Amino acid sequence: MIDMTDENPIPTPETFGLAKANVAYIRSIPASDLGDDIETPDGVDTLYALHDAAGKRLALFDNREFAFQIAKQNDLTPMSVH
Repeated sequence: MIDMTDENPIPTPETFGLAKANVAYIRSIPASDLGDDIETPDGVDTLYALHDAAGKRLALFDNREFAFQIAKQNDLTPMSVH
C-alpha cells in the first residue's frame, strides 16, 4: 500500500508486487534528441526506448506496441514513462 502521507510518494515496482529486475520502462524519444551515431529511418520523428529497471537503455524501436511486445517476450513487465 502506498503511504499517501508523503508529499511526493513515488511508487516502486515492489509497490505493485513486481520484482525490480523484471520491470522495463518504455518512453518516447524525439529522433532529434538522439546522437548522430544513431541512424533513424526516414520519416520517423519519434522512437521508443526500452530501459531496464536501473534506467539503462536496452533498445530503440520505431513502434511503441512492438517495444511492449519485445519486453513481454523477454519476461519483462513493461511500464510506460511519460
